[in-house]
Amino acid sequence: MQLVVHRLSKAYGYLWALKELTLELRSGECVALLGPNGAGKTTLLKLLSALLSPTQGEITVDGERFVTSSHRLRSLVGLLSPHEHLYEGLTASENLRFFVSLYHKKINRLETEKSLELVGLKDWSDQYVGSLSSGMKCRLTIAKWLLLEPRLLLLDEPYGVLDGAGVELLESYLRRLCSGGGIAVIATHHVQRALRLCSRAIILDHGSLIFDEPKQEPWESFHRAFENFAPRENGWSS
Repeated sequence: MQLVVHRLSKAYGYLWALKELTLELRSGECVALLGPNGAGKTTLLKLLSALLSPTQGEITVDGERFVTSSHRLRSLVGLLSPHEHLYEGLTASENLRFFVSLYHKKINRLETEKSLELVGLKDWSDQYVGSLSSGMKCRLTIAKWLLLEPRLLLLDEPYGVLDGAGVELLESYLRRLCSGGGIAVIATHHVQRALRLCSRAIILDHGSLIFDEPKQEPWESFHRAFENFAPRENGWSS
C-alpha cells in the first residue's frame, strides 16, 4: 500500500490549517504525527479519512485519487478519534453488525462475540454503548477494526482514555497491522510512548511540515526540532 499526499492544503475561512503538505506513507510504517496544539494534526487525519475534502492538492492511494465519494477506498481506512463514531442507542454487538453491513460484509454472532472477547468486552455484548466508558468505546472501535480489517489506521490522541491493558491491546493490534503491510498514523502529545512504537516521526507546525525522518539513534535532528516546541507547549508530554 502506498499513500501519497501532494501539496495538500485545507482552509477554514481565512485560516489555513494545512499548507501545501507533501509526504508519502508506505506499507509497514507506523508513523508518529506530532506538533503543538493547532499544528494541523487532526485536520490531516480527517483529510486522510475522507471526512474532509482538501481546499487544494490531492491524496492518492496506490495511484488512485482518494475522494470522499469512493466507497472502496474509504473501506481501507479506520479512524479512532476522541469523538467516537458509534451509536449509543445500539448495543455493542449491534454496533459491530451495523458497521460491518455498511461495507457489504456479513458476520455471524460467533464472529461478533469473538471480536468482543478479544478486546475484553464479551460480558458487555448486550450493553447499550451509551452506558459504556470512553475506554470501553475505544475497545469497541478496535473490535470493529478486527472485523473490517482496514489497511490504513488513523488515531487521534488514543492514549488518553485507555488503561494499561487497553494500551497494550491497541499497540499489539497496530504491530500486527504494520507487520502485515498496513499503515498506522498516531497523532498524539504522548511523544515518548508513540516513539517506542513508531518507526517514523512527522512534526507539523502552523500547518506546515517541519520534520519527517525514520526513527534512528541518537536522532539528534528530531531532538532539536522537538525542543523548539516542547518548552512553550504545555500539551506535550513524555
